[in-house]
Amino acid sequence: MRIVMEHIDPRLRKVKDGEAIIKEDTWPYYAYILKEGKARVFKKVDGKQVLIGLLAEGDIFGEIAFLGKTKRTVSVMADGDAIVEMITRDTFMDCISKLPRNIQARLYTTAIDLTRMSEIYCRLVVLLQNRNAETKILNMNSFEIEIEKIPEFMRRVIATMDRRHSVAVEGLNKLSLQLEKKQSRPLNN
Repeated sequence: MRIVMEHIDPRLRKVKDGEAIIKEDTWPYYAYILKEGKARVFKKVDGKQVLIGLLAEGDIFGEIAFLGKTKRTVSVMADGDAIVEMITRDTFMDCISKLPRNIQARLYTTAIDLTRMSEIYCRLVVLLQNRNAETKILNMNSFEIEIEKIPEFMRRVIATMDRRHSVAVEGLNKLSLQLEKKQSRPLNN
């Protein structure tokens, strides 16, 4: 999700290659915007660290734990030296509290759905990696080849989950654009 927060006094942090920005199972105090560099997102599943995503400049992360009122569900590591902008939980939640109730409800529901889908996705990745031990990082081509071998019903389940995930991500992007527009209105008046 990309977002611009003009009304927030930024706190920047330099992060070295391989350094943790977020650690799984810790309480959240900040959400982050990747200002420079890249990062990798990992989740521990059955004792294994599973690479579940890559982050690029401008990406925001760490907000799901605020919305879900939970501990961190993933770890994020710098992939090369990076700079992150830190947004406090209170500042982030204050922005959320100013949104209409229906948008707030949608954000909370989407956060819960994404957390659940992420867990299922990670378990599928581990399952497929265990079946193909020589592959350390699963690429989409091998994932598509592997799902061809499973029963039709499960392929439909996976396709449905993928569509729901895409819709959820698209919804979060639209909501973040609405938030961005709402925040920029006072500056334009």
